[in-house]
Formats: sequence, C-alpha cells, structure tokens
Amino acid sequence: MPRDRALGPSMHGTIGAFYFYAEGSRDDPAFGFCNIEVSVQATAAGKVRLELYCIADGYQSARGVGARHPLKIAVVAGDQALAVASWHFADVICGHADPMSFATDLDIAAALFAQIDRIELQATEGESRPCH
Repeated sequence: MPRDRALGPSMHGTIGAFYFYAEGSRDDPAFGFCNIEVSVQATAAGKVRLELYCIADGYQSARGVGARHPLKIAVVAGDQALAVASWHFADVICGHADPMSFATDLDIAAALFAQIDRIELQATEGESRPCH
C-alpha cells in the first residue's frame, strides 16, 4: 500500500466509507469517500508518512468542498492520538466517482511507530455547494 515499500517498515488497512450527510438527515449523503486505503510508514528517524487513497463519491445535486473543512486523520496508539493530519481535499464532483490521494509526513517518535494500532477519521463538518 505505501507508494515505496523500500523507504521503511509500514502498516496498512482499509476503511469502507466515510460520508457527509445533509444537516438533520441520516439518509441523504451530500458526498463522501469510499474504498479508503491508509498506510503509515517509518521513513526516517522521528518521521512517519501517512498515505491515503480513496474514491471521492459525489452525488447528483451537490459537490463536496474541502477548502474550509478538512478531513482530519489521526494516527493512534491505544487511547492516544500521536498525530493528526488535515487534508483539504479537492472538490468532490457531482455525479462522479473519482480517485483521490493524500500523503504527508508526521512527527512521531521512532519508538512509538510499533505501537500504532489504528487510523481514525475524526469528527468534522463538511461543506457542499450546488453543482452548476
């Protein structure tokens, strides 16, 4: 799953889907991400690369906008978030299912890398705008 496995030890997993729903609704998603693959990789002393690949899932009437409300991705060990990355994703286009990716290097002590046990998508607000 990491782009270059030769850079160092890695761990990876998947998250099925993450959707943003219209306010007050439980069945009217505005946009989301599905088939999410994530990895963490120790690339240097004190540096961990977080990579994410997914399909941006846009619905017919509104596009998702990540400029003001980034997707927050936490690297977690036990009950402690070791680092949180913010992804200001590109617009999720109406009526499309487009691939997207994100990568960033995080400051996490080398000794903590082996303790990472999950990646969590943190609660956040989303923004959608009408398609034109």
